[in-house]
Parts: sequence; C-alpha cells; structure tokens
Amino acid sequence: MTQKMWEKVIKSYRISSMMEMRILIPVLEKNGENSRVSPHFGRAPYLALISVSDRKITSVDFVAGEGPHPEERSEEEKKAASLIHQKVIDLHPDIIVASRIGPRAYTDFNNAGIRVIAADGETISQVVNSLNI
Repeated sequence: MTQKMWEKVIKSYRISSMMEMRILIPVLEKNGENSRVSPHFGRAPYLALISVSDRKITSVDFVAGEGPHPEERSEEEKKAASLIHQKVIDLHPDIIVASRIGPRAYTDFNNAGIRVIAADGETISQVVNSLNI
C-alpha cells in the first residue's frame, strides 16, 4: 500500500464510540503502557494486545511478533508471515494500530473484519489516548 493510499485511509477514519475495545499495536519492547510503538508492523518483535474500557487501559498483554526480516523473502518466509497474520486474527482485536503495514497484512486483516488504522503517538498510552475512545 502506498503512503498516499495509507494516509487517505487513516485521515478519514474515526473510531466509533465503543465502551470496550481490544486494540493490537506492534511494539519494540515489553514495557506496559510505556512500550514504544514499532515503526513497522511486520518488523515488530512484540505485539501488544490492549484492552480498553471506559476510555481507560485495563490490560496490556504481549505476544511475539515477526521481528526483523529481509526485504526479499522466500516463499517459506511469506508462508510464515501468513501464520503470524492468522495468529493476530485469532487474538480477535477490534482494531490494529500501526505506523506502517504491508499490503498482504492489511488485506488479511481487513478480510477478517479487523480495522487497520495509523498510529498517532510513540507509546501505547499515547496511541490509545489519540484514538478518542
């Protein structure tokens, strides 16, 4: 997905008001609400699954992400990435918030009914606060 397409998708999107929500954010470390957001979904060493209720973070859980990978990937590596996508889908997040995400991941998550939006903030706490939920 090009940067321009990505910006178009995220600029027009506003989170609908939901009392409870599960948000998945790719992060660089396991540091609770202060975990720094990874600059790219597919290279994040961890994925944070955040539960939000009444505009407050109620829990932050971490699972392993894909971590760094080469630009050119073999078919086996692409297949492994699809397994990560399914792992994320099985976590049942309502939305995924990422700074950058590849077209294959974006498509897989949208096809599963998971909204993907751009991150606005450097930490989990900042991103969640920017969502106005």
